[in-house]
Amino acid sequence: MSVDTQLIGQYISNGKLQNFQFVEQGSFVTCFTAVNSESEKVVLIVSNSIQELQTRFDLARKLEDIDGVQKLYSLQKLEIQDSALEQLEAEYPGIFSKDSHVLTGRYYATQYNDHVRQLSLPQKLDFFRELLVLVKQVHDKGVYHMDLKPSNIMVQDGKPVLIDFGQSVTEAEVDSVLNTSAYAPKHDVYSCNVIPEKFDIYCLGNMLHEIYTGQPLQNPLTPGSKQFIQTQQQLGFTAFNMIAMMTKREQIMRSPLQIILSDLNDEFENSKLGQESNFVETNCGSYENLPVNSSPLRQTVYFLFDTDEEDSVQFCYQNWARKSTKDVIFCDDGEVLFSCVNSCEISLDENF
Repeated sequence: MSVDTQLIGQYISNGKLQNFQFVEQGSFVTCFTAVNSESEKVVLIVSNSIQELQTRFDLARKLEDIDGVQKLYSLQKLEIQDSALEQLEAEYPGIFSKDSHVLTGRYYATQYNDHVRQLSLPQKLDFFRELLVLVKQVHDKGVYHMDLKPSNIMVQDGKPVLIDFGQSVTEAEVDSVLNTSAYAPKHDVYSCNVIPEKFDIYCLGNMLHEIYTGQPLQNPLTPGSKQFIQTQQQLGFTAFNMIAMMTKREQIMRSPLQIILSDLNDEFENSKLGQESNFVETNCGSYENLPVNSSPLRQTVYFLFDTDEEDSVQFCYQNWARKSTKDVIFCDDGEVLFSCVNSCEISLDENF
């Protein structure tokens, strides 16, 4: 959409705002950025529905003591003259009317994806941990976002900031949800009984899956399915368990954020230890005395090759898995733990 910044600046702000730029148009609101009289960049959320903007403004007030929630400063009616309104309606059909109002809010320059893609895995997990803490703070206030996804998370001073509470609710249960995001649980969207807290947890689990694999889940992880087995082998026990427990099809079975935070703390510490480990080329040989059902003993270790390509290896830290075939390490239950580029083993800090 092309934007006549002079036209908007003249008729919306009476000269108090400058340098208007169109950001995006949603179902109920249109967003612009502008520069105020203090030379600060701000966000303008324009809508013909005063109820839509009032709900957002009220939620912002309810959450104003949480640092990681976008600050909204004012809600005002746009005083647009008839002649100007005709021009605006011609340029931007459906956006401006006699009933148009505008919310002014804080602008954040850095988006979630731009920030996360430059982080190492331990840094990504640490940032995601801060996001979980933030969402829990919002939930503790009785507010559920209902549209958690990368585009609704900004970054300020390295910390996550939640924006766009347009679909948020304050009820513990709702009859329906309008959300077609790739991160939303599709089976919840078509349900007649949705638990908002669990809806948010699924979206977060999907984002965590994307951190590890590069893409959100297409469907819940069904035990015994090919997707379930492949994801388990790819991620390792702790990471897989977190994601599986957050994205269960049954809403009530999804783990509370407090439990996920505890697991994520463990995974974060393991990933840090893994980065500090040494990668040593050697001959694996045969490892005996492997305990039966060693799954609970396995940890996922992350390390960096010289090529700066991040990779991971899962291992049993009490007893090494035996090498059954060339360049592949198996464990006692037949799970492939590590496919070797060369015959190798991981030399870990003895305090691990």
